[in-house]
Amino acid sequence: MTRRFFVTLSMTLCCTLLGVSFAQVRVFIGSTLRPDVIGPILEQFTAETGIETEIEEGGATTEVRDQYLSTILTSRSGDIDLYLMDVVNPPQYAAAGWAEPLGGYFESDAARDEFLEPFLDSVVAANTVDGQLYGIPAWTDAQFLYYRSDLLEKYGFEPPTTWAELKEQALAITEGEGDPNLQGFNYQGAAIEGTNCTFLEALWTAGGDWRAEDGSVTVDSDAGRTALAWYDDTLASGITKPGIAEETTDLSRQAFQAGDVVFMLNWGYAWALFQEGQEGEDTQVAGKVGVAPLPAFDGGESATCVGGFQWAMNPFGDSKEEAFQVMQYMASYDAQKELAISASHIPARDALYEDEAVLAAAPQFGQFFDVITNARPRPLTPFYGEVSELIRTNMNAFFARAQDAETTLAQMQSGLEDILEQ
Repeated sequence: MTRRFFVTLSMTLCCTLLGVSFAQVRVFIGSTLRPDVIGPILEQFTAETGIETEIEEGGATTEVRDQYLSTILTSRSGDIDLYLMDVVNPPQYAAAGWAEPLGGYFESDAARDEFLEPFLDSVVAANTVDGQLYGIPAWTDAQFLYYRSDLLEKYGFEPPTTWAELKEQALAITEGEGDPNLQGFNYQGAAIEGTNCTFLEALWTAGGDWRAEDGSVTVDSDAGRTALAWYDDTLASGITKPGIAEETTDLSRQAFQAGDVVFMLNWGYAWALFQEGQEGEDTQVAGKVGVAPLPAFDGGESATCVGGFQWAMNPFGDSKEEAFQVMQYMASYDAQKELAISASHIPARDALYEDEAVLAAAPQFGQFFDVITNARPRPLTPFYGEVSELIRTNMNAFFARAQDAETTLAQMQSGLEDILEQ
């Protein structure tokens, strides 16, 4: 923690908590989502309310977290009361009955709307399915291009705006440095959720999309071939290491933090770790990191995936009223401010993008507000789990050189068509 956390509850919330004691809310948090920062905020909540909270950590990747939640929720277990739900999950979890509808926990629709008004429209929309609210925003996110600002300055480069410029700069810097451990461009290629964004961002910046306006699947297209030809070139040119098929989100972050990467695609959480490290890790790049929007192909526009997490309630839990109070507290201005400062979690509240303390800790939040708020959603469908698995496994096979670009695009095209015909 960079500072002691203080939260003042609103009078309304205070009144609802009077006399409450000894209740317990069990909160599931993925191990990479900074439970070390969330924990002290929950401790402060307990000190103010008397409601005990307990954190359960687990899941170093989205897939492991989702597998655990699927097991808990499918079995209708009350072992957890709250959990962090990925931005892609609300339609899927709502359809499965895995997230408690929250509208009834507000005194009225007007009270709900007043509570949600300070949040970014995009994150409120992401939590709303068929007019019903299923989550309360914890933080939003977007992928950025991280780069070694010291190395770009040394070689006289500005941050690249096209993928061709990135390749040119990466080759010049790695050849100039002569360090065999220094890779030019790192991204996620393992069979994980982040690899869906690796594909979609290249597809979008080539002018394509996964579906057309009429609903037809359009990954096997000129834009899809441009995207995969680019990733072929990153491997053929040597700016990306041969083992990229094993690279997860946090392995990418660790490699950059060790000083072994020039350019990297990654999420907002990495910024704070680059500056300060964390327990058991050092950082070799403090003060040497820049952040830029993702490049595009010639004639295309920069585009990035929206990310972030929402507080969702287990419909099978036993402490729903107390859990809702925790959700409100964790979505408060001060809680989100602390998460922004200490964990570089991108705020879901508009006003925090003008908060001096937040911008001092993470200046890129203000600089790239438009990038964050205009980030594009991954496929919005109740079948997202199947869609995600299809894209990431085919892309992983492509990065492992187990199948070529044409096969990869054809299999994604036909597989997505089959999924959407259910």
